Amino acid sequence: MVEQIVLVLLLQLIFFGFYYKFGFSVARIIGRRVCPICFAVGSTWLTLLFLKYSHLVQIDRGIISLLLAESVVGVSYLTDEFIFVRQVKVPELLLKFGIIIFGTMAVLIYTLIHEILGLLLFAPVILFGFLALTPIIKAKESKEEKSSSLQSRLKNCC
Repeated sequence: MVEQIVLVLLLQLIFFGFYYKFGFSVARIIGRRVCPICFAVGSTWLTLLFLKYSHLVQIDRGIISLLLAESVVGVSYLTDEFIFVRQVKVPELLLKFGIIIFGTMAVLIYTLIHEILGLLLFAPVILFGFLALTPIIKAKESKEEKSSSLQSRLKNCC
């Protein structure tokens, strides 16, 4: 078990260092902004799932569950960004609560009932997270829009 913990911590350090250093390059490739912490956690559990299901390393399900749950919380913090990017009219609190409940259910099913079913149920959480990330073009546009709006308000002042 100690070896698994060390492996997880090493993977997180490696991935965090990678995304911290090369996040802008990754963002250009995927067309979305990159949070080094979120991407490090996601890359860690993806790597652990790969190692587990390819039978290269025995990984305790509880460790992967913990990382999946961290991702649920991270994705729930993207609700305001999702509402802005997708221009949806849903109360942010309702969306955030829904993601937490659905994501928790998926992680619990993965942990306690059936791994594959839990991962299948977890997929929409990750899809939501990716869709919620601000596209790079949209982020630039919104900054330009805010800047021009501020300029026009300053011109019209007095």
